[in-house]
Amino acid sequence: MLSKRCLGLICGAFLFAAAHANAQGIFRGQPVIGAGPGQVSSAIGPNGTYYALVPGNGSTMETPVTELVAIGPPSAPAQLWSVPSISGQVSAVLPGANTVFVVQTVTSGTGRSTTTTTSVLLYSAASGATTGLTNVTPSGTIDDIEVRTIGSMDYLYVYTTSTSTSTNNGTTTVTTTRTLTVYSQTGAVVGKPMTL
Repeated sequence: MLSKRCLGLICGAFLFAAAHANAQGIFRGQPVIGAGPGQVSSAIGPNGTYYALVPGNGSTMETPVTELVAIGPPSAPAQLWSVPSISGQVSAVLPGANTVFVVQTVTSGTGRSTTTTTSVLLYSAASGATTGLTNVTPSGTIDDIEVRTIGSMDYLYVYTTSTSTSTNNGTTTVTTTRTLTVYSQTGAVVGKPMTL
């Protein structure tokens, strides 16, 4: 017997799949909606699996907790797995063929000591497990992020921006650098980061 929550997610998956397929023409597995605390973000993976980020148990605006839920494709709609307790603010789910990437922002400290870190969490698309996967924490501010599946491998393309200042003879120069770093489906850097 399916729970009301699971049944609601399955119905939402069907509606979302129909609207997404109609708008895109195909299932592309790209991020669809960004989410803040208490909101839902979802995407459809290359094999038709529906992934949803929903508020987890005990989630509040001050301490958000998110659950990642995977629902089978329309041919076999059932909850496949879930990751119940992702802390911090989660903004997007980006599914690949083998790995599901989740963008997470964690803020710690207060006042001038506040630190914000944006990471990309990696989960197995088959089970939701993290074994053998390394989360990605790029330096700089993430501008854009996308998943590309090439052959049977997933690659995460992360575009970041960093700013530096220097002073020479009383003249301050501000330099902004945009970098592309490609990560494998296990979180390893592929090649060298490219300055754009």
